[in-house]
Amino acid sequence: MKSLTLLIKPAAGLCNMDCKYCFYKSASEARENRIMTKKTVDELIRKIKAYQPSALSVMFQGGEPTLAGLDYFEYFVQSVKQNLTMPVSFALQTNGLLINNGFAKFFKKNNFLIGVSLDGNRKTNDRYRLDKNGNCVLPKILDACKLLNKHGVDFNILSVIDDKNAADIESTWADFKKHGFDYLQFIPYVDEGNSISLSCGAYAKFLKKSFDLWYEEWEAGHYISVRHIDNYINILMGNPPESCAMCGVCGNYFVVEANGDLFPCDFYCNDEFKLASIFEENPFEINGKHKAFIEKSHIIHESCSSCKYYILCRGGCRRDRTDGYTKNKYCEAYKEFFDYSADRMAMIARRIKDE
Repeated sequence: MKSLTLLIKPAAGLCNMDCKYCFYKSASEARENRIMTKKTVDELIRKIKAYQPSALSVMFQGGEPTLAGLDYFEYFVQSVKQNLTMPVSFALQTNGLLINNGFAKFFKKNNFLIGVSLDGNRKTNDRYRLDKNGNCVLPKILDACKLLNKHGVDFNILSVIDDKNAADIESTWADFKKHGFDYLQFIPYVDEGNSISLSCGAYAKFLKKSFDLWYEEWEAGHYISVRHIDNYINILMGNPPESCAMCGVCGNYFVVEANGDLFPCDFYCNDEFKLASIFEENPFEINGKHKAFIEKSHIIHESCSSCKYYILCRGGCRRDRTDGYTKNKYCEAYKEFFDYSADRMAMIARRIKDE
Protein backbone atom coordinates (compact mmCIF):
# COMPACT_ATOMS: atom_id res chain seq x y z
CA MET A 1 0.00 0.00 0.00
CA LYS A 2 1.31 3.45 -0.89
CA SER A 3 1.21 6.35 1.53
CA LEU A 4 1.52 9.97 0.46
CA THR A 5 3.40 12.78 2.19
CA LEU A 6 2.81 16.39 1.13
CA LEU A 7 4.62 19.51 2.27
CA ILE A 8 2.23 22.31 1.34
CA LYS A 9 3.16 25.99 1.08
CA PRO A 10 -0.23 27.75 1.35
CA ALA A 11 1.33 31.21 1.45
CA ALA A 12 4.20 30.36 -0.91
CA GLY A 13 7.27 32.42 0.08
CA LEU A 14 5.31 35.15 1.88
CA CYS A 15 6.64 35.85 5.37
CA ASN A 16 6.26 38.43 8.14
CA MET A 17 9.86 37.98 9.26
CA ASP A 18 13.24 38.57 7.65
CA CYS A 19 15.44 35.74 8.89
CA LYS A 20 19.01 36.22 7.75
CA TYR A 21 19.60 32.51 7.13
CA CYS A 22 16.37 31.74 5.25
CA PHE A 23 17.25 29.27 2.49
CA TYR A 24 13.83 29.56 0.86
CA LYS A 25 14.00 33.28 0.15
CA SER A 26 16.22 32.91 -2.92
CA ALA A 27 13.94 30.23 -4.39
CA SER A 28 10.75 32.21 -3.92
CA GLU A 29 11.70 35.85 -4.45
CA ALA A 30 11.59 35.61 -8.26
CA ARG A 31 8.07 34.16 -8.22
CA GLU A 32 4.63 35.60 -7.77
CA ASN A 33 4.02 34.74 -4.14
CA ARG A 34 0.35 34.55 -3.24
CA ILE A 35 -2.09 32.55 -1.11
CA MET A 36 -3.26 29.17 -2.38
CA THR A 37 -6.75 29.53 -3.84
CA LYS A 38 -9.76 27.36 -3.05
CA LYS A 39 -9.65 26.17 -6.66
CA THR A 40 -6.12 24.87 -6.09
CA VAL A 41 -7.13 23.23 -2.80
CA ASP A 42 -10.07 21.53 -4.51
CA GLU A 43 -7.86 20.25 -7.33
CA LEU A 44 -5.22 19.02 -4.90
CA ILE A 45 -7.78 17.03 -2.92
CA ARG A 46 -9.27 15.60 -6.12
CA LYS A 47 -5.83 14.37 -7.19
CA ILE A 48 -5.14 12.89 -3.74
CA LYS A 49 -8.46 11.03 -3.90
CA ALA A 50 -7.64 9.71 -7.38
CA TYR A 51 -4.20 8.56 -6.21
CA GLN A 52 -5.86 6.55 -3.40
CA PRO A 53 -3.01 6.50 -0.86
CA SER A 54 -3.32 4.19 2.13
CA ALA A 55 -2.46 7.13 4.42
CA LEU A 56 -1.87 10.84 3.96
CA SER A 57 0.54 13.10 5.84
CA VAL A 58 0.10 16.85 5.32
CA MET A 59 2.69 19.32 6.55
CA PHE A 60 2.20 23.06 6.07
CA GLN A 61 5.29 25.25 5.75
CA GLY A 62 6.28 28.56 4.20
CA GLY A 63 7.35 31.26 4.05
CA GLU A 64 4.95 31.60 6.94
CA PRO A 65 1.91 29.36 6.39
CA THR A 66 -0.38 31.12 8.88
CA LEU A 67 -0.38 34.13 6.55
CA ALA A 68 -2.90 32.12 4.51
CA GLY A 69 -5.36 32.80 7.34
CA LEU A 70 -7.41 30.53 9.59
CA ASP A 71 -10.19 30.40 6.98
CA TYR A 72 -7.82 28.68 4.56
CA PHE A 73 -6.96 25.92 7.02
CA GLU A 74 -10.58 25.42 8.06
CA TYR A 75 -11.55 25.06 4.40
CA PHE A 76 -8.68 22.67 3.70
CA VAL A 77 -9.35 20.38 6.66
CA GLN A 78 -13.10 20.37 6.08
CA SER A 79 -12.52 19.45 2.42
CA VAL A 80 -10.22 16.61 3.47
CA LYS A 81 -12.82 15.25 5.89
CA GLN A 82 -15.60 15.47 3.31
CA ASN A 83 -13.71 13.89 0.43
CA LEU A 84 -10.99 11.54 1.74
CA THR A 85 -11.38 8.34 3.72
CA MET A 86 -7.78 7.33 4.45
CA PRO A 87 -6.05 8.20 7.76
CA VAL A 88 -4.73 11.79 7.62
CA SER A 89 -2.22 13.53 9.90
CA PHE A 90 -1.57 17.26 9.97
CA ALA A 91 1.49 19.29 10.96
CA LEU A 92 2.46 22.95 10.59
CA GLN A 93 5.74 24.84 10.97
CA THR A 94 5.39 28.45 12.10
CA ASN A 95 7.30 31.43 13.43
CA GLY A 96 4.45 31.88 15.90
CA LEU A 97 3.72 35.56 15.30
CA LEU A 98 0.11 35.06 14.19
CA ILE A 99 -0.86 32.27 16.58
CA ASN A 100 -3.96 33.32 18.53
CA ASN A 101 -6.78 31.57 20.37
CA GLY A 102 -8.56 30.82 17.11
CA PHE A 103 -5.56 29.06 15.59
CA ALA A 104 -4.76 27.23 18.83
CA LYS A 105 -8.33 25.90 19.20
CA PHE A 106 -8.32 24.81 15.56
CA PHE A 107 -4.98 22.99 15.93
CA LYS A 108 -6.22 21.13 18.99
CA LYS A 109 -9.54 20.19 17.44
CA ASN A 110 -7.82 18.73 14.37
CA ASN A 111 -4.82 17.13 16.10
CA PHE A 112 -2.17 19.27 14.43
CA LEU A 113 1.46 18.83 15.45
CA ILE A 114 3.03 22.29 15.48
CA GLY A 115 6.68 23.19 15.00
CA VAL A 116 7.67 26.58 16.40
CA SER A 117 10.86 28.17 15.07
CA LEU A 118 12.96 29.55 17.92
CA ASP A 119 16.75 29.67 18.20
CA GLY A 120 17.11 30.39 21.92
CA ASN A 121 17.16 33.31 24.34
CA ARG A 122 16.92 36.90 23.15
CA LYS A 123 20.61 37.23 22.30
CA THR A 124 20.59 34.05 20.25
CA ASN A 125 17.18 34.49 18.62
CA ASP A 126 17.80 38.14 17.72
CA ARG A 127 20.97 37.15 15.91
CA TYR A 128 19.08 36.01 12.81
CA ARG A 129 15.33 36.01 13.56
CA LEU A 130 13.85 39.53 13.47
CA ASP A 131 10.69 40.92 11.91
CA LYS A 132 10.58 42.99 8.73
CA ASN A 133 11.40 46.14 10.70
CA GLY A 134 14.33 44.59 12.52
CA ASN A 135 12.43 44.19 15.78
CA CYS A 136 12.73 41.43 18.38
CA VAL A 137 10.01 38.77 18.09
CA LEU A 138 10.89 36.59 21.07
CA PRO A 139 8.04 37.76 23.38
CA LYS A 140 5.47 37.00 20.66
CA ILE A 141 6.93 33.54 20.09
CA LEU A 142 6.85 32.72 23.80
CA ASP A 143 3.25 33.98 24.00
CA ALA A 144 2.37 31.67 21.11
CA CYS A 145 3.92 28.73 22.97
CA LYS A 146 1.90 29.61 26.06
CA LEU A 147 -1.29 29.64 23.98
CA LEU A 148 -0.47 26.26 22.46
CA ASN A 149 0.15 24.86 25.94
CA LYS A 150 -3.07 26.40 27.24
CA HIS A 151 -5.10 24.62 24.56
CA GLY A 152 -3.21 21.33 24.83
CA VAL A 153 -1.64 21.52 21.36
CA ASP A 154 1.37 19.27 20.78
CA PHE A 155 4.34 21.30 19.58
CA ASN A 156 8.10 21.15 19.29
CA ILE A 157 10.82 23.77 18.99
CA LEU A 158 12.97 23.95 15.87
CA SER A 159 16.35 25.72 16.04
CA VAL A 160 18.85 26.43 13.29
CA ILE A 161 22.49 25.71 14.13
CA ASP A 162 25.34 27.75 12.68
CA ASP A 163 28.78 28.45 14.19
CA LYS A 164 27.44 31.11 16.57
CA ASN A 165 24.26 29.32 17.59
CA ALA A 166 26.27 26.12 18.11
CA ALA A 167 28.55 27.95 20.53
CA ASP A 168 25.48 29.12 22.49
CA ILE A 169 24.00 25.64 22.95
CA GLU A 170 24.43 25.58 26.75
CA SER A 171 22.53 28.85 27.26
CA THR A 172 19.96 27.79 24.66
CA TRP A 173 19.42 24.45 26.40
CA ALA A 174 19.04 26.15 29.78
CA ASP A 175 16.52 28.59 28.32
CA PHE A 176 14.47 25.85 26.67
CA LYS A 177 14.53 23.87 29.92
CA LYS A 178 13.34 26.94 31.83
CA HIS A 179 10.34 27.23 29.52
CA GLY A 180 9.56 23.51 29.74
CA PHE A 181 10.28 22.78 26.08
CA ASP A 182 10.77 19.00 26.01
CA TYR A 183 10.53 18.42 22.24
CA LEU A 184 13.42 19.88 20.27
CA GLN A 185 14.84 19.80 16.75
CA PHE A 186 18.22 21.21 15.80
CA ILE A 187 18.75 21.79 12.07
CA PRO A 188 22.19 22.40 10.51
CA TYR A 189 22.33 25.71 8.67
CA VAL A 190 21.87 25.41 4.90
CA ASP A 191 24.70 27.29 3.20
CA GLU A 192 23.37 30.15 1.08
CA GLY A 193 26.78 31.65 0.29
CA ASN A 194 26.47 34.49 2.79
CA SER A 195 28.51 35.33 5.88
CA ILE A 196 26.71 32.71 7.98
CA SER A 197 28.35 29.30 8.21
CA LEU A 198 28.52 26.03 10.12
CA SER A 199 31.99 24.53 10.19
CA CYS A 200 32.64 20.83 10.69
CA GLY A 201 34.49 21.54 13.93
CA ALA A 202 31.71 23.71 15.36
CA TYR A 203 29.10 21.13 14.44
CA ALA A 204 31.08 18.34 16.12
CA LYS A 205 31.33 20.37 19.33
CA PHE A 206 27.61 21.14 19.18
CA LEU A 207 26.66 17.48 18.68
CA LYS A 208 28.79 16.34 21.60
CA LYS A 209 27.76 19.10 23.99
CA SER A 210 24.07 18.83 23.22
CA PHE A 211 24.30 15.08 23.71
CA ASP A 212 25.92 15.57 27.11
CA LEU A 213 23.13 17.95 28.10
CA TRP A 214 20.53 15.49 26.87
CA TYR A 215 22.24 12.55 28.58
CA GLU A 216 22.37 14.40 31.89
CA GLU A 217 18.60 14.83 31.73
CA TRP A 218 18.12 11.19 30.76
CA GLU A 219 20.18 9.99 33.71
CA ALA A 220 18.04 12.20 35.98
CA GLY A 221 14.89 10.47 34.68
CA HIS A 222 13.76 13.41 32.54
CA TYR A 223 13.42 12.47 28.88
CA ILE A 224 13.79 15.39 26.51
CA SER A 225 13.05 14.50 22.92
CA VAL A 226 15.83 15.72 20.62
CA ARG A 227 14.93 14.57 17.14
CA HIS A 228 18.33 13.51 15.84
CA ILE A 229 19.18 11.66 19.08
CA ASP A 230 15.78 9.95 19.08
CA ASN A 231 16.43 8.79 15.54
CA TYR A 232 19.90 7.41 16.27
CA ILE A 233 18.58 5.43 19.24
CA ASN A 234 15.70 4.21 17.11
CA ILE A 235 18.16 3.00 14.46
CA LEU A 236 20.17 1.18 17.13
CA MET A 237 16.95 -0.54 18.16
CA GLY A 238 16.67 -1.91 14.63
CA ASN A 239 14.06 0.53 13.35
CA PRO A 240 14.19 2.92 10.39
CA PRO A 241 14.66 6.65 11.09
CA GLU A 242 11.53 8.78 10.88
CA SER A 243 13.43 11.85 9.65
CA CYS A 244 13.90 11.87 5.88
CA ALA A 245 17.17 13.78 6.37
CA MET A 246 18.55 10.80 8.28
CA CYS A 247 17.41 8.05 5.91
CA GLY A 248 20.39 8.52 3.61
CA VAL A 249 18.17 8.38 0.53
CA CYS A 250 15.50 10.70 -0.78
CA GLY A 251 11.96 9.41 -0.58
CA ASN A 252 8.58 9.75 -2.15
CA TYR A 253 7.22 13.04 -0.88
CA PHE A 254 6.14 16.18 -2.66
CA VAL A 255 6.35 19.88 -1.98
CA VAL A 256 3.16 21.57 -3.17
CA GLU A 257 3.61 25.25 -3.96
CA ALA A 258 0.71 27.69 -3.58
CA ASN A 259 0.11 27.62 -7.35
CA GLY A 260 0.02 23.81 -7.44
CA ASP A 261 3.53 23.17 -8.74
CA LEU A 262 5.23 20.06 -7.34
CA PHE A 263 8.86 19.67 -6.27
CA PRO A 264 10.76 16.71 -4.78
CA CYS A 265 12.09 18.42 -1.65
CA ASP A 266 11.84 21.65 0.32
CA PHE A 267 15.54 22.30 -0.32
CA TYR A 268 15.11 21.85 -4.08
CA CYS A 269 12.22 24.14 -5.02
CA ASN A 270 14.09 25.78 -7.88
CA ASP A 271 12.48 25.70 -11.30
CA GLU A 272 14.99 23.15 -12.59
CA PHE A 273 13.60 20.61 -10.11
CA LYS A 274 9.91 21.17 -10.85
CA LEU A 275 8.26 17.76 -11.29
CA ALA A 276 4.71 18.51 -12.35
CA SER A 277 1.58 20.44 -11.39
CA ILE A 278 -1.48 19.16 -9.60
CA PHE A 279 -3.45 20.44 -12.60
CA GLU A 280 -1.80 17.74 -14.74
CA GLU A 281 -2.89 14.11 -14.95
CA ASN A 282 -1.46 11.71 -12.34
CA PRO A 283 0.83 14.29 -10.69
CA PHE A 284 1.84 11.97 -7.83
CA GLU A 285 3.12 9.16 -10.01
CA ILE A 286 6.93 9.03 -9.96
CA ASN A 287 8.06 10.42 -13.31
CA GLY A 288 11.52 10.19 -14.84
CA LYS A 289 12.67 13.48 -13.35
CA HIS A 290 11.60 12.50 -9.86
CA LYS A 291 13.14 9.04 -10.23
CA ALA A 292 16.48 10.57 -11.27
CA PHE A 293 16.39 12.89 -8.26
CA ILE A 294 15.82 9.97 -5.89
CA GLU A 295 18.41 7.71 -7.54
CA LYS A 296 21.19 10.28 -7.08
CA SER A 297 20.81 9.97 -3.32
CA HIS A 298 21.44 6.21 -3.49
CA ILE A 299 25.04 6.69 -4.65
CA ILE A 300 27.38 6.62 -1.66
CA HIS A 301 30.99 7.72 -1.32
CA GLU A 302 33.60 4.95 -1.41
CA SER A 303 34.61 5.75 2.17
CA CYS A 304 31.04 5.09 3.38
CA SER A 305 31.09 1.39 2.48
CA SER A 306 33.79 0.63 5.04
CA CYS A 307 32.71 3.09 7.73
CA LYS A 308 31.53 1.46 10.96
CA TYR A 309 29.08 4.30 11.49
CA TYR A 310 27.36 4.10 8.11
CA ILE A 311 24.39 2.35 9.70
CA LEU A 312 23.83 5.49 11.79
CA CYS A 313 24.90 8.19 9.34
CA ARG A 314 23.68 6.68 6.05
CA GLY A 315 25.44 9.49 4.25
CA GLY A 316 23.16 12.14 5.76
CA CYS A 317 20.90 14.50 3.86
CA ARG A 318 21.55 15.09 0.18
CA ARG A 319 21.62 18.85 0.81
CA ASP A 320 24.82 18.39 2.85
CA ARG A 321 26.65 16.23 0.31
CA THR A 322 29.50 17.14 -2.01
CA ASP A 323 31.41 15.08 -4.60
CA GLY A 324 28.36 14.44 -6.75
CA TYR A 325 26.00 14.12 -3.78
CA THR A 326 28.04 11.27 -2.25
CA LYS A 327 30.27 12.76 0.49
CA ASN A 328 28.69 14.49 3.49
CA LYS A 329 30.51 17.72 4.30
CA TYR A 330 30.03 16.98 8.01
CA CYS A 331 31.45 13.45 7.78
CA GLU A 332 34.28 14.09 10.25
CA ALA A 333 31.89 15.80 12.67
CA TYR A 334 29.62 12.77 12.67
CA LYS A 335 32.54 10.39 13.18
CA GLU A 336 33.77 12.46 16.13
CA PHE A 337 30.25 12.54 17.58
CA PHE A 338 29.67 8.80 17.19
CA ASP A 339 33.06 7.99 18.70
CA TYR A 340 31.92 10.07 21.65
CA SER A 341 28.31 8.95 22.03
CA ALA A 342 27.53 5.71 20.19
CA ASP A 343 28.24 3.40 23.13
CA ARG A 344 25.91 5.37 25.40
CA MET A 345 23.19 5.51 22.76
CA ALA A 346 23.50 1.75 22.20
CA MET A 347 23.18 1.16 25.96
CA ILE A 348 20.02 3.26 26.07
CA ALA A 349 18.62 1.43 23.04
CA ARG A 350 19.17 -1.92 24.79
CA ARG A 351 17.47 -0.68 27.95
CA ILE A 352 14.47 0.56 26.04
CA LYS A 353 14.14 -2.75 24.20
CA ASP A 354 14.35 -4.67 27.49
CA GLU A 355 11.63 -2.62 29.19
